Amino acid sequence: MASTFRKPKRNFRRKVEVNDSEDEENSNLSNACEAENNEDSSEVPETAVVKKEKKKKSGKSKVVVPASILSFEDENEEGEVFKVKKPSHSRRVAKQLKKERKKEKEEQEKIETKEKEQELKKEKTEDGDIYSGDDMDVDSNGEDSEGDKPKRSGGGAHVFKAVLERGEIPDAHLIHMARKRRQMAREMGDVIPLDDTVKVEKANSRLVRDDENDVSDEEEERIDFTVNTLAKERQKIKDDFLAAEHGSDDSDHEREWEEQQIRKGVSLPQIQSNQQPSYSYDQYYSQSAAVQDSYSSSSPSPYTAQGAINGSTPAGVPAGFSRSATYVGAGDKRVGPPKELPPITVGDVTRRLKERLESLQQVHRARVLDVQKMEDNIKFSESTITKCEGDIGALEERYKFFQEMRGYVRDLVECLNEKVPAVNALEASMLNCLKQRAEKLVKRRQEDVKDQSQEYITNKSSTAQVPAVEEARQRRVAEREARRARRRRARQSQNIANHHEGLSSDDEESQLDITKAIVERDRIRTESQKLFEDVVDEFCKLKLIKARFEEWKDLYGDTYNDAYIGLCLPKLFSPLIRLDLIEWNPLQVNCPDFEEMRWYETLMFYGYKEGQQLEDSDQDLKLLPTIVDKILLSRIKALVEDVWDPMSSSETTNLVRTVRKLATDYPSFSSDSKNTQALVQAVVKRMRKTLDDDVFMPLYPKQVLEDRKSGACAFFNRQMWTCIKLLNNILKWSGICDDGVLQEMALDSLLNRYIMLGLSNSEINSSTLEKVQVITSTFPKDWFSGLQDDNTLPQLQSLCRFLVHAANSLDKKADTGKESDKKETRDLIKQVSKLLVNIHALDHALSLASQFGLRI
Repeated sequence: MASTFRKPKRNFRRKVEVNDSEDEENSNLSNACEAENNEDSSEVPETAVVKKEKKKKSGKSKVVVPASILSFEDENEEGEVFKVKKPSHSRRVAKQLKKERKKEKEEQEKIETKEKEQELKKEKTEDGDIYSGDDMDVDSNGEDSEGDKPKRSGGGAHVFKAVLERGEIPDAHLIHMARKRRQMAREMGDVIPLDDTVKVEKANSRLVRDDENDVSDEEEERIDFTVNTLAKERQKIKDDFLAAEHGSDDSDHEREWEEQQIRKGVSLPQIQSNQQPSYSYDQYYSQSAAVQDSYSSSSPSPYTAQGAINGSTPAGVPAGFSRSATYVGAGDKRVGPPKELPPITVGDVTRRLKERLESLQQVHRARVLDVQKMEDNIKFSESTITKCEGDIGALEERYKFFQEMRGYVRDLVECLNEKVPAVNALEASMLNCLKQRAEKLVKRRQEDVKDQSQEYITNKSSTAQVPAVEEARQRRVAEREARRARRRRARQSQNIANHHEGLSSDDEESQLDITKAIVERDRIRTESQKLFEDVVDEFCKLKLIKARFEEWKDLYGDTYNDAYIGLCLPKLFSPLIRLDLIEWNPLQVNCPDFEEMRWYETLMFYGYKEGQQLEDSDQDLKLLPTIVDKILLSRIKALVEDVWDPMSSSETTNLVRTVRKLATDYPSFSSDSKNTQALVQAVVKRMRKTLDDDVFMPLYPKQVLEDRKSGACAFFNRQMWTCIKLLNNILKWSGICDDGVLQEMALDSLLNRYIMLGLSNSEINSSTLEKVQVITSTFPKDWFSGLQDDNTLPQLQSLCRFLVHAANSLDKKADTGKESDKKETRDLIKQVSKLLVNIHALDHALSLASQFGLRI
């Protein structure tokens, strides 16, 4: 860092030459200036002053450094400041000199500290009443240190403390002496300064800068990490002084202070009680005894010591004060005991004795209750010990059972977890086999409808096909006609009459397909039977597994319920039940009822014993309903999505029968169940897909349909009956699916879009009315029970208009026909009127009755 010099008053530039010797001198001079700024002039070490005088005598440096750079007295001086950069050598020399100067300063401070200590000790011995706190100095032999001449006893710290210990209020003299002692300590420097920074104050300076007090190295511009030893020395002097004053260490001083506070707390209630305006007999003697005890227990006070020595009352103590006087504490007022005591009567004594006796009786009763309670606890503990000793055998058996049960359940779960993937694979294989068969039948029916629609179109030349396609079509026609012939012969053998073409499902399979399906089912059956061949019967037989859990419930029902076994059993039995249901297909006619299966009979009476009443909260009552909800409904849902054909009346009838049974007999089949909702949604989705893909209604001219023996008429009637059959299959789900959804699919999507189109193109005759009668018979009666007016459902208005039109057409034919035809026509009109009544179209029925004179 560059050194700073003030130029003389001469106002011209001056060339400054700097050499190595001058750098050293300038460095010394700079350090001397810093020492003057950081220290008081009276406390500068002697070595620094001598060096400064030598520099002045040498005359090599004519630059004069003022005492304070910033001063209001030097404001009028003008000059230029030259900054000379010192070499590194001069810096090292300056650092070394600074270290030596610090050492000298520390030694000087130690000397001054010792001198102050000696002065304080001297003043302490001279003024013993302020610092010693004793009334006189006594040597080891008990004699006065100055020829048995007592010193002045103005009252020291011990006198003041003794007064406070007795609970008395110090007088004005003692307070004055305490203040004097505090003032003397403050003047002697027994105070830790708040600011340890050394201030530089000059007589001719009016402003003290903070940076002048900075003791950091200005040359190197570094932070000074040195410790302020002066503050430490002062704190040490103060601690030593306090220790010498009290004559004991800190622990003794704290112990003495605690004893004083305890004595104050004991004497304070006495002072407060003495301030009462009146006395009672008991209060007076209790307070007197407390005062006497406090005087006897406390250390000898300066009053007693002075009285013993001089035989008179010491200064500051009021006249007439004695040991037996009671101290009230109101200022300096002191009063004696009351002159007259309240009279004591026999009634007072008796009353106090009764009160004392009553309190003792209460204490006695409490003690008796405590004893009785302890005796009861002892009896209860003895009975508990006896009971526990008797339950050791049962607890041992209980522990053994639960250990075995834990191992069994763990092994059972591990075994089932290992077999579940195989069960899933077998179940998927069976579903895949059934799915392939159903898809093949649906595809064949769609191809047959397509072939027949192309066969009976008006312009056959536009339907020319390539030879390969034509050959495939001819093969499908031959197979279709063969199947129809076989079904026709079967109906004749069974004497089935009134059958219409299109009502059959046409689900016959070829012998090759039947053989493939049988082989695949045999393979799945064999693998399912061999799945648990490597497992012990206790882990694969449903009956044995059931017996283990029934034993647990019978022996330790509380732990059985706490473990929620009733909720875990459906999932635990699920792999074994699903393995038994692999071949179960409710779509088939010969499918066995699931209630007749082996697993159902095994679990039907689970947890029930003859003569035992089951509680409604027992979870085992919900075992079968839960199995139906989680296992059977999931199985049926998979069959509906992949296997069920809504165009098949037999499959639809079997499926609806099974689902209705579940909805009637099992409470788990409800709208709140997620599995039930999933099943219903799958049914609706599958029927919508059939409406979009499998329904077809051909349109032909009336002259074509008049020839009933033609192929087009036969195809038209077959498709009409197919649509009516689908309508009937959809409406079979009434009561299971939502009525609004069924009306939208059956009436809007099927009846009004396809069936009414066919009826409009049909000839009005008995055959057409027969179709209408079958259609109206499929409508659920519940749909019309809630209607209030004479009108039917809005979706059936088109059907009502067709029936009215048919009645008018029949009436016109009867006018031009024979008499026999008129009678037949009238019967048909009556039939139309009944059909209107069946669908609750009373307004149309009454109109026809009034028009044709019919009776309804």
